[in-house]
Amino acid sequence: MDSEIREAEAIGAGKIEKRNPHSIRFLDGEWDRIEAHADARGLTGPEFVRFAALAALADEGAAGDRLAPLIETTFRAAHIMVTKMRTDMLDEDREDELEELIEGARGQQDKLLGREPAEGSGGD
Repeated sequence: MDSEIREAEAIGAGKIEKRNPHSIRFLDGEWDRIEAHADARGLTGPEFVRFAALAALADEGAAGDRLAPLIETTFRAAHIMVTKMRTDMLDEDREDELEELIEGARGQQDKLLGREPAEGSGGD
């Protein structure tokens, strides 16, 4: 496809509307993945991002829309349980055990997110 055709879209009977540039920031690794995925489909990175974003909007049952209530419910339930457990542990003078659990949780979070564990965060 010619780049001018890619930048303009036919609207109505012969009218052409020019696309306007918009900026989205990506990490280099993210953009490399997008470009590789786009290239495999014969698209440029920006074309792929535009098509993917528009497809997500067109999909009434998008994963994010379906998952949001589940994430909110899970967060509330976890918050309630953890708050109760924390209160119980503090009432039972188990602060050291609580701190170990917190350090371990932070270490696991760092590991899952691919981050270097912070000093004393219990990452193994």
